Amino acid sequence: MLKKYQINNEIYKQMGDEWYVSDNYVALLRAEARARNPWVSKKIIELIKKEDVTVLDVGCGGGLLANDLAKMNYKVTGVDIHQEVLNVGKKYDSTGSVKYLYADAHALPFPDACFDVVCILDVLEHVDNYIQVLNECVRCLKNGGYIFYHTFNRNIFSLLFVIKGMEIFVKNTPKNLHVHHLFIKPKEIKEVFKELNCKSKEIKGLNPKIFSREFMKLILKGEIDEKFEFELTNSLIAGYIGYAEKLN
Repeated sequence: MLKKYQINNEIYKQMGDEWYVSDNYVALLRAEARARNPWVSKKIIELIKKEDVTVLDVGCGGGLLANDLAKMNYKVTGVDIHQEVLNVGKKYDSTGSVKYLYADAHALPFPDACFDVVCILDVLEHVDNYIQVLNECVRCLKNGGYIFYHTFNRNIFSLLFVIKGMEIFVKNTPKNLHVHHLFIKPKEIKEVFKELNCKSKEIKGLNPKIFSREFMKLILKGEIDEKFEFELTNSLIAGYIGYAEKLN
């Protein structure tokens, strides 16, 4: 039986400007954001035909998503449990419009049904009770609103490549950046959404472009080039992104 390690969420407090300038494991977050943020933005435009769209970014970190969405003139609120990362997000918010707040995803400080969109990307595999967190996200979502998520599948492939591969090949990767028992199978998250009266609408794999010069640089030097790319695929074997609609 695999030992259940404790997730190391404290590392994010020390990142500082590395959220936006680095060539180590943090750069993978930026590479993921370059692939997924446009997808999320496009879906919001397609799905919500109104002005003044309100968006909650749960576990916003240094604002990689929140600051991008603010440029689309959405009314964005970003929450996180680390004041240090909220300060980074605010520093890099070129619009000056994002409302950054300290909050625990297990108990969000918002009334019921107050956001058109809730995003929770790269967070569910970092929390003690992801079902409770999803329940809170859905509670804050308006009927007919949409929740976007990104997390990792729990299988032997993700153990070997997402966790062990990063520790071996990506320089300065801290121990327990991810822990395998907190990963979530797609069928599990779909079942939770069904229980929360939400309909799963779309789910895509989000994986590195392995046949690229930048991927080989990662393997050989342990560095993440700024041109390193992720891509949306049909394979859910590792990372995956999707969204669900809150029903009336």
